[in-house]
Order: sequence, then C-alpha cells, then structure tokens
Amino acid sequence: MSRAVADAFLPEPRTSSEELDAVAPAVVAKSPRWLALDVFRFFAVLMMVQGHVFSTLLDDATRATGWFPHHNAFHGFTAPMFLFGAGLAFGYTTFPRWHEHTSFGPAVSKRFKRYVWLLVLGYGLQLPTLSLTELLALQEGPRLAQFLSVNVLQHIGVSLAFVQLLVGVLKRRDAVIAIVAVLAAVSVLAAPWVWGLDVSGLPLWLRGYVNQADYSWFPLFPWAGFTYAGIVLAWALFRAPSTESVSGRLAWPLLALSLATMLVPVVIDRFGPFPWPPHSFWKANPLFFFWRFGNVLFVLALLCFAERFAARRGWLDADDGPRVVRVLAPWVTLLAAESLVIYVAHLLILHGSVIAPGVTRNGMLETRSLGLFESSIATVLMMAVMIVAAKAWSSLRKQARAYTIVQLTIIGVVLLLSLTK
Repeated sequence: MSRAVADAFLPEPRTSSEELDAVAPAVVAKSPRWLALDVFRFFAVLMMVQGHVFSTLLDDATRATGWFPHHNAFHGFTAPMFLFGAGLAFGYTTFPRWHEHTSFGPAVSKRFKRYVWLLVLGYGLQLPTLSLTELLALQEGPRLAQFLSVNVLQHIGVSLAFVQLLVGVLKRRDAVIAIVAVLAAVSVLAAPWVWGLDVSGLPLWLRGYVNQADYSWFPLFPWAGFTYAGIVLAWALFRAPSTESVSGRLAWPLLALSLATMLVPVVIDRFGPFPWPPHSFWKANPLFFFWRFGNVLFVLALLCFAERFAARRGWLDADDGPRVVRVLAPWVTLLAAESLVIYVAHLLILHGSVIAPGVTRNGMLETRSLGLFESSIATVLMMAVMIVAAKAWSSLRKQARAYTIVQLTIIGVVLLLSLTK
C-alpha cells in the first residue's frame, strides 16, 4: 500500500471553507488562489505517483545503483509536504471565517463529512476481505492489524477533526492555537519515547495512532507535528489583513523561517548527546523532523518568490501572460486539487483492492521487474491516466446530483458485495 506517502490528498478547494481543506491543501477563502501553494501541491502529487511506481516496479539491479538511496531520501519529503499543506489549508480557510466554524452549520457539517470519508477511504484501501462475515470474524493478528493500521488518510481525518472539535468547543482563536502549538511540539519532541512504548494494552484500532506498532505508517507521533505546524503557521501569517498577494507577503518570512528551522538540528546537535531512548532516527528523531520541515518551508518559499516575480512581470494575467502559463496553470491547479482521486486511483491501479486486482496482482506486471527506462515510461503513462481521472472526477463533482448518485452507487455496490460474499 502507500508506503511513502508517503502520501496523499483531496478535492478542489474553491472559494469556500466547505471544500476539503483537510486534504487538498488548496485553499481559498474568498481571495485569489494561492498559486504557489497549488504548484507546491502539484509537485507533491508528481512525487507521490513517481515514487510509488518506482518503489513497486523498479528491479533490484537498478535499486543497487548509487543514485537510488538519494531517490528514496528525496521522496521522504512527500508525506511532510502533504501533511503540512493539509494543516496550512485548514488554517487558511478557518481563521478568516472563524465564526462559520465555531457553531454547527453547513460548513462544519460538510467538513466532518469529508473527514469521515477520509477514514472510510483509508480503511477501505486496507480491507483484507470484502466479505462482511469474514471481516467481523477476524481475530487479532497480522491481517486485522494491517487493516486497522494508520495511513495518511486516517491520520489527516483524525488530526484535523480533533482541531475542528476544539474550534467548536473553545470558540477562541488564541486558545485553540495554544493547544495546537503544544500538541505539535509534544508530538515531535516526545516521539522517541512514545515509539518505545508498549501499546499492546490499548485497543487494536488505537495502537496505530500512537506509534508504528502493528504496521502503522503515520502515527500521530511525530507526523502530527507537520499537520499542526501548518495550522499554527497559517494563524501566524494571516492574522493581519493585507491587500498584498499571499506570496508577496510570505516569500521573505517563509524563507527566513525555513533557514532558521534547518539550522535548528545543526545547532542543537552540538550540545548532544541527548537522553533519547533507542528509536528510529529516520522516523521519530526530532532533529530530523526539523530538517525535513525546514526543507518543506524552503520549497514553498521559493515558489512564493517565483509567483511574486511572475505576477510583477504580468505573466499571470489570463489574457496577456505567456501561452505556456495560460495552458499549464489550469492543469497544475486541477491535479493539485484532485489529489485524493489521484491518490486512490494510482494505488488501485498498482496494487488493486479486495474488489479487483491491480496490475501487479493480475499478472500484467511483476513487482520489481522493470528497469529505469521502463519504469519511467510506466510513470508517464500513470500520470496520463491520472490526468484523465482527475479531469473526469472534477467535471462530475460540478454536477451535484450526478456526483451524489455515483457516490451512493459505489457505496451500494460495495455493501451488496460484502453481504453476498
């Protein structure tokens, strides 16, 4: 399943907090689109698809070459980009329209529905059997543990639903941000100890949210640090109203913050060693978290500078801008906005599900069977299919009635199959 997400996320955020702020870091709150963030998410989508295709199909001989560890290190930034973007989107759509989210109304209702869908999709991709009878009869063991493991969709759904609950209960920005900031710090700094905890006494469904026990890839420790840091950063950067574009306001602050964040592990490491218990450096070490987070901020800062430069040159004008910008910009926005569809679709094509096998399970392709050139061609073909899928799904969502019918049909078919298996 999706290792690297490392991975993932969601529908197109339009000018409404009703959009799945959570997972499609597309954010717009009655203001112009933040193009730099769209491009940021677009790159994350490309990295996700290419990384999963290569990790599934690339042969062992190619993996043994010197560049492959660097490839894996590069793709280690995919998940932080998505999680940070999800938190940033949540804050960007929530704080400017705070009162819409402090009481239960249409905006909050639609937001929670989307969080539920994230959980349904996340666990649905991990179903060990389509038969409801067999599923209910599963005893504690590897199959049940893998089904209940926490991947990126479950992580985002739970972590952002919790913050939305805080907003509704506390109703005060400062109180919510203070708690979220503390949670971000604790999730990162306490991760080495939490990863050493014996969670066997907890309910099986809960264990994966604590640490990597039972096959979980995205426990809240330390991954919630990226999500909640995005929310805190959104609050800090968007408190004061301004007529300047988002990228114009944020380019220099983001660059300064990114450099400072990347320097944290370098400076702090000089005062080590630290009294951390044995843990996975690449998964739970706080210094490595700061290094990755700083790099993520640096990429977004560079994109803000690029958008600011293009805007000043008039390149972003819909009528007078360069043709390449006018042609590519809508597609970049589309793929960034439909990241949930791309996430689910490319995993189903590669690995299949309990409903239908993917290309590596139906005999069409063997895992780890292609060289670099063939894997690159497979990536291009996969992206072409994802563009078609994203465009089709985006068009369908604009037809509310048809969209609802398709959703209910899918649910009905799955339920029917699960009851008759």
